[in-house]
Amino acid sequence: MSTDQPRTAAGDLITLSLDGWAHGGEAVGRLPEGMACFVAHALPGETVTARISEKKKRWARAELVEVLEASPHRVDPPCPYYGPDRCGGCQLQHAAPPHQLELKARVLREQLIRIGRVEDPPAIVVDPVPDAWPQGYRAWARMAVAPDGALGFRRAGSHDVHPIDHCLLMTDDAAALRNDAGDGWSGVDEVGLMAGTDGRLLTIHPGTGGVPAAPEGSFGVALQATGAPAVLREPGAVTMRVHDVDLRVSAGAFFQAGPAAAAALVDLVVAAASPADPIDLTGMHVLDLYGGVGLFSTFLARAGARVTLVESSEQATADARDNLADLDVTVVTADVADVMDELADVDVVVLDPPRSGAGPDVCRALAALHPDRLVYVACDPAALARDTKALLAEGMQLASVRGLDVFGHTAHVEAVATFLPVSVAAIDDSTAGAEGQ
Repeated sequence: MSTDQPRTAAGDLITLSLDGWAHGGEAVGRLPEGMACFVAHALPGETVTARISEKKKRWARAELVEVLEASPHRVDPPCPYYGPDRCGGCQLQHAAPPHQLELKARVLREQLIRIGRVEDPPAIVVDPVPDAWPQGYRAWARMAVAPDGALGFRRAGSHDVHPIDHCLLMTDDAAALRNDAGDGWSGVDEVGLMAGTDGRLLTIHPGTGGVPAAPEGSFGVALQATGAPAVLREPGAVTMRVHDVDLRVSAGAFFQAGPAAAAALVDLVVAAASPADPIDLTGMHVLDLYGGVGLFSTFLARAGARVTLVESSEQATADARDNLADLDVTVVTADVADVMDELADVDVVVLDPPRSGAGPDVCRALAALHPDRLVYVACDPAALARDTKALLAEGMQLASVRGLDVFGHTAHVEAVATFLPVSVAAIDDSTAGAEGQ
């Protein structure tokens, strides 16, 4: 860094030319002294005025003040709650929806290169979810509670709650449930809403102020404190229809953003798991790790596989046993890391780990199973990149990555990555070529 460059400080108003895009949904420019500066609500290709809000040794963050030269992809946000110091649930409403897909593909590629050390990633395309994009897709949400009891979402980088009457990401049924839930929740930390294809459910996360009486209405109520949720009013579960299958999802169990997203992910995962087209998994043993209520197991088994589902949540595995009762699926309630030594004779591995990823120990154990293919469902590009690095180190190769925008208007993206073992034939051919030179 040149010593004659002007130095900036928190509070300074600066002009920035933005050319980068960061995981998390911020455009990136350079301060005069050369360090990266992240700006929310801006886009690559823009010139902006921004005020530095935070400055560290290697990077800074600034708040957008004015767009001087706008990107051709900038649009007016469709939501009245969107913008600086307002609801932090969305990060990309100022970008045209097709450009949101391009930005998410860019993040996936850059994370795989920078963190995963993948020199030449496969081509990455992020597709929208048919019929539920970029809004009206969320069948469930966890809403924070403002001091006056109003439901809302937290502001970006803050614990403060911005009250929300209507979230355009929600399905019509979920929006109706939010309306019926009201705003009398003072003293509660969070209220979870879930609107199924059949049934509606509120899950209350109590704070220090006790639990107020739930409003009357045609929905179940559960109390989520420690352990399994206590059902205060039936139903304690909803039904989610994915394709032509009804799945039970109880209070406290995880499910994808909505049935449309779940169906689109199922299609990608089952196709990636099959070695042939048309899809046929007959006679194959498939592991479904972090398998939840049995979403992927249902359709893997229907494609002919013998499936072992592993999931740590007792509530989710209780749902899975109900959902999978008529299929060739063994359900195991355990942490994935605790049972890796007990698994063997596996043809295909499907895993959908939490946002933090599977971790290097699980990745090493998975590679040691020598599956014919491994299908990794990721909700965080950085976690996917970290686990990709671990799998590559254990002799797997990244064959494909397909993005799916199940979280339109946000910086989040789902990805389905397929890994294959490095073939002995390929290694032999490479060695022979080197010896002949």
